[in-house]
Amino acid sequence: METRASYVLIGTFALGLFVAAFGFVLWLGKLSLEREWVYYDIVFEEAVTGLTVGGAVQYNGIQVGEVRKLSLAPDDPRRVVAHVRLNGGTPVKTDTRARLNIVGLTGVTVIQLSGGTPEAAALVPAPGETVAHIVADVSAMQSLLASGQDAAVSANETLVRLNKLLSDDNLDHVAVALRNIDEVTQSLAAQRGELQGLVADVSDASKQLTQSLQRVDRVSASTDALVHERVQPLLDDARHWLTSAQRTTDAATALLEQNREPIARFTNNGLAQLAPALIELRATLRTLRSTSGHLQDDPAGYLLGREQPKEFQPQ
Repeated sequence: METRASYVLIGTFALGLFVAAFGFVLWLGKLSLEREWVYYDIVFEEAVTGLTVGGAVQYNGIQVGEVRKLSLAPDDPRRVVAHVRLNGGTPVKTDTRARLNIVGLTGVTVIQLSGGTPEAAALVPAPGETVAHIVADVSAMQSLLASGQDAAVSANETLVRLNKLLSDDNLDHVAVALRNIDEVTQSLAAQRGELQGLVADVSDASKQLTQSLQRVDRVSASTDALVHERVQPLLDDARHWLTSAQRTTDAATALLEQNREPIARFTNNGLAQLAPALIELRATLRTLRSTSGHLQDDPAGYLLGREQPKEFQPQ
């Protein structure tokens, strides 16, 4: 009897514990069913590496939901759409921003919501859609990784160029150049005395050149003074003479203009009468020249009308 009573007591206790556990599960399910959820689609313009279904969604560091689905945008495969479920009453506004964030040292990727001013309107689905969309910003970590990748590529290219620069052929050329520089340095050191003499000669030549330039400056100054003292008066006289000649020319031009008709008459009539007078004057001049010749040869015979006796010429 005692053994049967113990079995009954144990069975009753186990059944009660099972019923209590089943009731607790139903209570939790009821609370879950009674909780209100709001769904959003967060669109990323970048890769969502590390984000998985079930990942946390935080608002200013407080978890307010989870990721329910990840997919590529059907109209643009470069975009990733994260379908998230947030607790009812989460203040998602039209100016709420979203971005990826890495939490802790383990590198768990979550979606971080931020922003949302009090005066902004609540974010609601667009007409004809059932879920509101949030366009995410580029995460700082992604930008850092992209920059690090670019820096790594640049560093790799720099190393490749350095390897080409430091090739064996280039190193041989550098060694030859260094040897040549060493030889030139030794040669210059051996000719130090000659170089000093050359430098001294150059210094003397520079001094002589300076003195010559000073003499040229003095000669130039003297020439300028001479030009101002002697040439300038000549130029002034020439200018006055040209002015006087211009006035004379103008006066002659005016005189010709005033006597244009008399000159024309003289040209037409006077020149025609002048030609016979010139002919008679030429004949008169010939007669005078002949008379003068006779007077010089035999003045008495010419004046008295006697012929000059002929000179005897022996046979």
